[in-house]
Amino acid sequence: MIQGNASPEVLRRSRHLSTFAHQGAVYLYHDLYGYLLQMSPDLIAFLAAFEAPSNATEVCTRFADAFDGQPPQQFVDIFYQHACLMEPDDDEVAGIWPMIAFKAKWNVWRRHGDRLTLWTAWGDRPVTTVELGAAETVMWDAFDGEIRLNELRAKHDGKKLAALVQRLAHSDVQAIKLSAFPASMFAKRPSMAPRYLGSTMPYRSWKPGDPLDTPARDVVTDDYYRDVADADAQFDHRETTLSHLLREPHPALRGRTYGAALVDALAAQGRLPTRAIRVLEIGAGLGFVARAACEALVARGLEVTYTIQEIAPALAAAQRARTAGLPVTVREGDVLATDLPSDSFDLIIANEMVGDLPAEQHSRTAVGMDADGGGEVDPAKLATLGRAGELVAELGIHLTDAPEPFYLLTGALELMLRVTRWLAPDGTAVITEFGERMMWPRLSTHLDHPELSTHFGHLLQAAYAKHLTGTIDFVMDLIDMDRTLQGLATTRSHFRALRALAADAGVDLPKIGYTPELLAARCAGKLDLAEIGELRWDKIEDRLMGLVPHEFKALVVRKPSGN
Repeated sequence: MIQGNASPEVLRRSRHLSTFAHQGAVYLYHDLYGYLLQMSPDLIAFLAAFEAPSNATEVCTRFADAFDGQPPQQFVDIFYQHACLMEPDDDEVAGIWPMIAFKAKWNVWRRHGDRLTLWTAWGDRPVTTVELGAAETVMWDAFDGEIRLNELRAKHDGKKLAALVQRLAHSDVQAIKLSAFPASMFAKRPSMAPRYLGSTMPYRSWKPGDPLDTPARDVVTDDYYRDVADADAQFDHRETTLSHLLREPHPALRGRTYGAALVDALAAQGRLPTRAIRVLEIGAGLGFVARAACEALVARGLEVTYTIQEIAPALAAAQRARTAGLPVTVREGDVLATDLPSDSFDLIIANEMVGDLPAEQHSRTAVGMDADGGGEVDPAKLATLGRAGELVAELGIHLTDAPEPFYLLTGALELMLRVTRWLAPDGTAVITEFGERMMWPRLSTHLDHPELSTHFGHLLQAAYAKHLTGTIDFVMDLIDMDRTLQGLATTRSHFRALRALAADAGVDLPKIGYTPELLAARCAGKLDLAEIGELRWDKIEDRLMGLVPHEFKALVVRKPSGN
């Protein structure tokens, strides 16, 4: 319920609020309306000052210097507008009646007769089910984003309707959201729709006094991967990769796997030797690409020597098990601290791993440029960046278009130096990751660790500086992926819930890139897809499970025979 701008003088905190935390940020979720606000922990303390009815002016005076010069009254107004603060005598539940119930995104449910069961699995929270009776299912069907709850109350039992709204809007379930405006108002201008209507809260519960997760840092390290404990869960839930979704023969690849399609692409470009091939794969995940690529190379009559360099012991163990019987050797250790012979590999693969290498955040002003654009890099100041400055100078990385502040992919640039040294003459390296040709790295915080997008232009410049030739392609184009197909669109939490629903019907649903046909084949004879909500399908290039395939690029470089 977005109220008027002016807040009353005496206010109290809503009794329907839950708090969550992720990477240093705190999130406030309104369990009656579904509103979602991101903030710093000090604002939660400010809100707690209204636990009992309090004079807003007096509270603002106490917190006058708490927010780096920002007036506390603005936060009072925001909290009041989002029903987090209210007048002491307000009946909170009564406030829902002028609102409209929207079915929230990323819900999973199954109909059975005149009843419905919802499955939820937010983040790493346990899978739970919510059973709706026959009358409640009728109310659920009436939540269409257009009809106000007042109108529905005239057709249904008011107490049961209010109880259902409270139950389904709560952060434990997140099945509906309330809005003052109907969906039809946003039909022609979707960008006008409030963001909370499409948002979810998958992060862990938090309360004042609890420790916060590590915030997004000015230095990103690869320490996270050293400690991976559950290899399968890492890629099935925490950080699914495009190659993991395409690890089984897939219709978008004309019945091939990702690894086999990659070998076919390299063969079509004339990048494979004729008799023997020495391959290095850096950070090989669960070993699916290594197994498929190795088998495809052997099938082409090549004598294969395949080496994997892996930082995580748990992943190395999975790779050894998956490539057993193939000419694959798994080495453990940090690739940036590894000593391998020069000119020793005909093919190097770094598949969806450079975003996890170390990176550093710097300021434009630290290297002599203006913070808001303009100015030139001062070589003397560049030297103060240490190794990062050395890489910029050695590889000719241009900083003039850098944002303020900016990230340097120091680990990825170091890797390019090693690739240059390890590649044999006429050898090829393929580096894939999500990112753009000319866009500076952006920090992603939706995972359980900081990760950066990749500036492929910098990697290509590094290759040019070391006399390699190269191109930047869409991974989809490199592996000849059929963009015309439909793919299942999910989030991590949505798929966990869908998987639990399927398991309840006796269906094992591994995490792959489902098309309608693949999902129907998995569920055949056990689960009628017409009974399931909500299955979302999108163009496979725009959304496949939780990924956006067109965001993935590939740098393909070659070392000339004269080097």
